[in-house]
Amino acid sequence: MTQDVRKKIVDLIGEGGLAQTFAPIEAPSGLPNAAYLSEEWLALEHEQLFCRSWVFAAAEAELDQPGAIRPALVAGKSIVLVRDASGDIRAFHNFCRHRGTRLVMEPCVAKTITCPYHAWVYRLDGSLKSRAHFMGANQLETFAEGEDRFDLLPIRCEVWNGCIFVNISGDAPPLLDWLSPMLTRLKQFDFSPIRWIAKKSYRIKSNWKLVLENYMEGYHVFAAHPRLIAHAPMDIRWSGEWMEHVFYNDYVVPELTKGRGDGLPQYPNLSEFEQRRGVWFACMPNFAVEIYADQFVVLATWPIAPGETLEELHFFVIGDEAAEDPKHEEGRQELINMWHELNLEDVEILERLQLGRKSPEFAGSNMSPAWEVPAHELSQKIINMILQDGTG
Repeated sequence: MTQDVRKKIVDLIGEGGLAQTFAPIEAPSGLPNAAYLSEEWLALEHEQLFCRSWVFAAAEAELDQPGAIRPALVAGKSIVLVRDASGDIRAFHNFCRHRGTRLVMEPCVAKTITCPYHAWVYRLDGSLKSRAHFMGANQLETFAEGEDRFDLLPIRCEVWNGCIFVNISGDAPPLLDWLSPMLTRLKQFDFSPIRWIAKKSYRIKSNWKLVLENYMEGYHVFAAHPRLIAHAPMDIRWSGEWMEHVFYNDYVVPELTKGRGDGLPQYPNLSEFEQRRGVWFACMPNFAVEIYADQFVVLATWPIAPGETLEELHFFVIGDEAAEDPKHEEGRQELINMWHELNLEDVEILERLQLGRKSPEFAGSNMSPAWEVPAHELSQKIINMILQDGTG
């Protein structure tokens, strides 16, 4: 199997592209342009990386009541997320078992899911409830739960910290094992009081790997992010490091600023040092999270096309008071505005990066050994994860 996948890799980027990916940082290196432009390469990433990993799909709060239903796109596949009658979150492939009609196009609330084509009706647990006229005119067939007569195809689904994750292949490690490299460095945080308040969505004309690289590396901050560099100057930053399939970075700022630790209630029992600390992670392939004393912010990315990425920012604050009290409205808005402003500063750069990949003369990145070692290693992680059919 690994040899078959390696052959696909070589067919798409060549032995030269593979060698470039694993070249030392002192040489032009990284995945070749085809890995940012090719539909076939993206299909390989979907099949071997996104399908076989845990992927963030939505915030649990977006399904805020029994009967809440919403579609999502994961690994190039349409799925549907459901909060069933007992309050559990479930995930299914988003097509009717009759003729393959897509069932859910927009978020909604309903007691059942009904196919618009021939009115097959599914319960919220995915089981087929009824179908009319299938065996002849005026005949209504009904099915008991558990009969498994053309039920919706389930997808492995778990919730952690208000975040819904799915694993399309069903054979990824347990979710907490997958998250463990991150969790080992977060023992000082009590996440039980976090509350989701909002999200912002962006369509970026850039490859998902460029979005992830940009999130990881701090070298560009002095040039692109005036407010962020004032909060955390270059001399308190470092490159970060990989822990298996999880990237980690942090810094400790001289003082808190609006939108980053100052203005909203904080996690309980943080030391003064931890109050000034910013921590961020990227869990391959699409889940990144940044933590300050008063927030938990998720940055999630989904490839739409080789040159297009859907990015969402999900904003969590600490406790009901921070989420709901009118006296904290200004602080909540400051947090959201700060992240929105920061993200827009990156969007144009990311789109220029993608345009640059269209130049055949661009033959690899010349990366900083001081700042970009983890970004340099990201390309190698992607190849290894594709070959290993899982995290690597």
